[in-house]
Amino acid sequence: MANKIGLFFGSSTGNTEAVSYQLQAEINSVDGWECDVHNIGASTPDLILKYNYLIFGIPTWNTGELQDDWDIFLPRIAEMDFKGKKIALFGLGDQNGYGYNFLDALGVLADEVLKQGADLYGMWKNDTYQYEESKAEIEDHFMGLGVDQEGQSEMTPQRIKGWVQQVIAEFSQA
Repeated sequence: MANKIGLFFGSSTGNTEAVSYQLQAEINSVDGWECDVHNIGASTPDLILKYNYLIFGIPTWNTGELQDDWDIFLPRIAEMDFKGKKIALFGLGDQNGYGYNFLDALGVLADEVLKQGADLYGMWKNDTYQYEESKAEIEDHFMGLGVDQEGQSEMTPQRIKGWVQQVIAEFSQA
C-alpha cells in the first residue's frame, strides 16, 4: 500500500491550484507514494487529520495577506492536533512586485501548524530568489517551497521536482 499525502491548497487565480496538481503528478511518479489534492475551502479538519503526511499550499496576497479560503480556515487550525503529523508547505508570491512581503502567508501558516505540534519538513534554500523581506524565512531557508509564477515561472518545474524529492526523502526518514 502506498504512502498517502493529503495536499490542501487555497487558490483565487488558479496559480496555486495549478502548482498543486503539478506537485501531485510529481509525487505520484515516485514509487510507493500517492497524493490526494483538496481545496482548503471545501475541506474539514477531520479530512485533513486522516492523513499522516500533509502538504499545504498558500499564496500571499497583496502586502502579506492570506488567500481568502485560508483566511477563513486558519482559525480552525487552532483546534487541530498535528502531533505526529508530517507537514510540508509551499507558497506562491511575487518577489518583484511584493519584495517586502514575499511568501509572508507561508510564514503565517507555518507558525500556526507549528503551534499545533506539527513536524515541519521541506525547508527550501532561498538563494535563488531576490526579495527584501519574508515572514517565511529562517536564516537561509524558507519554511517551505517558494514559487514565483510572476517572475520566475521558468524555474517552477525544476523547483517542484527537487522539492518533491527532498520532501519524500524527509518523510521517509521520519
